[in-house]
Amino acid sequence: MTDIAHAAPAVRPARLLPLLLAAVLTLAGCATGFPTVDSALPDDGSARTIFYRSLAAHGGDLRDHPGDINLSMSGEWYSLIQRIQPVVTDAGWRITAEERFRPSEQLYAVRHGGPQGTKAVVRTPGRIAVAYDDVPVTDPATLRATAMTTDAFQMFHFGPSFIHWHAQAMRRLPDASEGGRRYHRLLATLRPGFGEAATDDMVLWIDMQTNLLFRVHMTLNGFETTQGAHVDTTFLDYARAGPYLLPVRFHERVRGPLRIDAHRWWTTGLDVDRGWQAAEVANGVFTGRAAAPATPTGADGDGG
Repeated sequence: MTDIAHAAPAVRPARLLPLLLAAVLTLAGCATGFPTVDSALPDDGSARTIFYRSLAAHGGDLRDHPGDINLSMSGEWYSLIQRIQPVVTDAGWRITAEERFRPSEQLYAVRHGGPQGTKAVVRTPGRIAVAYDDVPVTDPATLRATAMTTDAFQMFHFGPSFIHWHAQAMRRLPDASEGGRRYHRLLATLRPGFGEAATDDMVLWIDMQTNLLFRVHMTLNGFETTQGAHVDTTFLDYARAGPYLLPVRFHERVRGPLRIDAHRWWTTGLDVDRGWQAAEVANGVFTGRAAAPATPTGADGDGG
């Protein structure tokens, strides 16, 4: 598949700057600061112990799975984030999605849908290809933004395995409480980060009772308009896919330099081990065993 990117009209950063500055000036006073290593506890090795316990609770490292994982999703973008980050949200094309993942090969293919058409992405390590309405494009900004968001969604949907593959350092932060539950918090440095970022930082909230990920709070250094920003995503529910527990209901918030809701979405279908091959997701067009929608879960947007 050749590298491609985006027939949609480009959004000029100069047109976004007044809106972004106005939003920051209005809302920055409510922003949450991102934790730094200075706030970490002494490094006694317990961070990795807590993380590996969480990885096991999710079913283990997905790279060890020889088959495929298939899901579908739907969601809603909040209006302000669409205006501030139109290239990153790409909300005209990214409302629903069918996703196909072969973790042992790190092959991740997504076919998005929205009111303006379809967006297809094929992501492998160090390479991304994008098409709108099956027309390849090569705009560098679109490729950078899509690489970042595609990597982030791979992490969201497939749990802590992505963190395991990328985390080069991990330290404990003080534990936290929310809603009557207690959480371990780990500060991880990802190398590489999301998309073209050399590094990104992430705080993992891990439920002390279940060892499952409850929240990830992360930087987004892979695109020029998100550098210096940080967001968190809370995992509100889980479902089983073969031997794995995967998050299936999500709420994303921007935490700095302003504080707003960004996106809520949910898994609508999930199945494993159809046996499709790379040729069946080539160019982001799903054929053969990859073609059928993921098996419905009965989920909708209520309750999250």
